[in-house]
Amino acid sequence: MTATAKNADGVEALLDRLSTATDQITKASEKQAREIDRQLKRLIDRGEASTERLLKTIDKEIRAQIKGLRHELRQMERRVAEMREAGKKQLSAKKKVAVKKAAAKKAPVKKAAAKKRPAKKKAAPRKAAAKKASK
Repeated sequence: MTATAKNADGVEALLDRLSTATDQITKASEKQAREIDRQLKRLIDRGEASTERLLKTIDKEIRAQIKGLRHELRQMERRVAEMREAGKKQLSAKKKVAVKKAAAKKAPVKKAAAKKRPAKKKAAPRKAAAKKASK
């Protein structure tokens, strides 16, 4: 065999080894890509499940808060109605008292007192009469 044949066989062997290495790298990278896809899918599924649980928890809490607010609102409405009734009763009682007072004031009609005239001054003794008597 000649040197060129040896070189050709060496190059072919090198190309075969290179081809085999390339195939192995390709298979390994495909395997890693599949593994990454599985992990991503697992992470996405976990994220979706966590999001779903969080949404359910939030929904439950909001419903509980709304229920509590409705209960408090009903209590406030009841208290306002009670206060309104008490106010009406109190106003009605005040009106009755005012009507009674007005009736009491009107019932004994007093006659107006006669105006008093100022007392007449006593007439001063006449000096002229005293003079006549002395003459």
